[in-house]
Amino acid sequence: MVILSSCSQKELEDLRIENLHLKQEITKLKETADYHCRQGVDLLSAQNYDGAKEEFETVIKKYPESNLITNAKQQLTKVNEIRAKIEAQRKAEERRLEAQRQAEERRRKEEEKYRPKSPEEANREWLNFRNNESQYKGTVTTWKLKCNSMGYGGALGSIKFFYCNLNDKYDREVTFSSTMNDTLFEQCVEIHENDWLIVTGKFKYVKDDGGISIEAIRIKNLGTQ
Repeated sequence: MVILSSCSQKELEDLRIENLHLKQEITKLKETADYHCRQGVDLLSAQNYDGAKEEFETVIKKYPESNLITNAKQQLTKVNEIRAKIEAQRKAEERRLEAQRQAEERRRKEEEKYRPKSPEEANREWLNFRNNESQYKGTVTTWKLKCNSMGYGGALGSIKFFYCNLNDKYDREVTFSSTMNDTLFEQCVEIHENDWLIVTGKFKYVKDDGGISIEAIRIKNLGTQ
């Protein structure tokens, strides 16, 4: 058993040494311009452009006298052009995504800017406008409410009016106005009775009948709901 054990250890050592020699031989075979050039071509075909670049650069740096230098340089130029194109596409995509993000952020801020007050907030604000006209005159607000009727007024009917109420009791009357030469007039034309609207406007004054008048700035028609 001792002899067998000794032989086994010797065989293992011989195999280890043989493997080491083989690795050294493989390393020597790899350290040639032809090897690196073929590796570069294979990596290029596999679209591993970073690896291909490294292989062709190795040929150029380590084997300047090789007859493969010209080919290696041509292949390296090709690889660099592809990498530059990919990088340009990546940056263009980054810019596109950033522009998309910024547009979405602007849209979100715009929507938040024109977010309608809750019914409770709107009613409290209506009362503030009604009871403190001078203090709140010129205040810009956004309410969601239903159109009750439409009409024209002013000189030659140059102003479009639509009448709403903030609640079902009809004790929170609101009159919105928009001049015909204003782009809002086109939006007003599309408004019909019973349409729900989100209207941003500037508080003008308290009317004689107790309602309030608001100059429309932005109108979003939600239709009948």
